[in-house]
Amino acid sequence: MAETSRILCAFGGKLFGVESEGKLRAPLFDGHTDLLVFALLSLGLFFANWSLRLAVEPVARMLLGKTSTKAKVQKFAQSALEMVFYGAFTVFGILVVPGQEWFWPSERWWSDYNSGKMMLISDALKAYYLLYAARYSQGIVSVLIEHKRKDFWEMQVHHVVTVALITVSYIYGWNRVGSVVMVLLDPADVPLHAAKMCKYIADARGGRVGKACQTAADVFFVIFMLLFAVMRLGLYPYVVWSAHIEAAAYFHFGRDAYVCVVLLYLLLGLQVYWFALILKVAIRVVRSDGVVEDVRSDDEEEEEEVEKLEPKKNK
Repeated sequence: MAETSRILCAFGGKLFGVESEGKLRAPLFDGHTDLLVFALLSLGLFFANWSLRLAVEPVARMLLGKTSTKAKVQKFAQSALEMVFYGAFTVFGILVVPGQEWFWPSERWWSDYNSGKMMLISDALKAYYLLYAARYSQGIVSVLIEHKRKDFWEMQVHHVVTVALITVSYIYGWNRVGSVVMVLLDPADVPLHAAKMCKYIADARGGRVGKACQTAADVFFVIFMLLFAVMRLGLYPYVVWSAHIEAAAYFHFGRDAYVCVVLLYLLLGLQVYWFALILKVAIRVVRSDGVVEDVRSDDEEEEEEVEKLEPKKNK
């Protein structure tokens, strides 16, 4: 509890600009201190996620209307919380990571490896790191509880790989490159979930409101595509290259380095897979009437249910 309070206070001070970085410290492995902090943060984020989601559902029901299904209400609330979490961690990353003295150029991610300085981390960055891991660990459980998606297994693999990468990088001192990866991966998902929410309202409402929300969904989806292409397929591959090629010039690769590199490549493979789905949507939009449909979230059973309900609405 004392360590959790310490790093969260430093984290808050960093976010609001009222506290300096402070002394750098090595991870606390004795007595499993950092593991217990991670577990406590995971539990806290899990309860925060589901408490807020239950609070959002009445608002979702009001926005979607009485004819909306329970599944749609739950999915709207799910997207709303995802947007909040991705948005919050995007802001956290921007405020905490770029201010680190090693942020750029990329050779600084590796140049202090042999001296042991790469193991040292500020309290604010440690809080960001452990909170990020906690967020995805609670996500592994939440995905099992929430409405099942088409890419259920892909999402689980993504969450597991992310937690594994954070864990291994934290233990072996790869927290610098790990922090950069975190900053790059979050921003694109903010407009994605905003687009989903607008799409749900457009499908439920119709009329002027529905048309306006559909237009907003299309705009957010384009922003999402651009951010995804730039951040995840433009900048992130450079990070993978740096970890695989540039890092080798500064230290000899051991088992820990190879594990980190393999996990980074797995994460890159998932980005390529998801971008293929994004292109599928874009091609569908060009060939049809310009309406964006999300291929990543709905399961087939619900799509069939909606198709059965649509003729009734038209009547």
